[in-house]
Amino acid sequence: MEVPTQTSDLQAQLLTWKGEVDEVRNNIRSMRSRLEEIVPLQVDPERMVGIEHFQNQFIRQLEVADEMFHDLKQSAKSMSNTNPVIIHQDRPIADYNTMQDRMQVFHKLHDELKGEFNQFESFG
Repeated sequence: MEVPTQTSDLQAQLLTWKGEVDEVRNNIRSMRSRLEEIVPLQVDPERMVGIEHFQNQFIRQLEVADEMFHDLKQSAKSMSNTNPVIIHQDRPIADYNTMQDRMQVFHKLHDELKGEFNQFESFG
């Protein structure tokens, strides 16, 4: 994976990631609203177990999104405070590769949850 080498590139990447995290937050809130519409219609115990599962997953994924957003803000703040001179091997974000990996896992888990929820919702 290539690491951006210019401060402006890194700032743009952080801004992009923050936007992606916000998009995931909004998507989770939307799925939670749709789940709330399903709840009053259910009497099947198995479906209720599924509903509880998704309620818990949405809570947890929103917590993870909040943590990710906070970490991205801290990285941006750190970068703006130090205003580093960047050369090829320097990474003003404490650990750019780790943040990039975390974002990939974040997206993967969200996509899996979204797919699982859409399947659950379609069998309602």
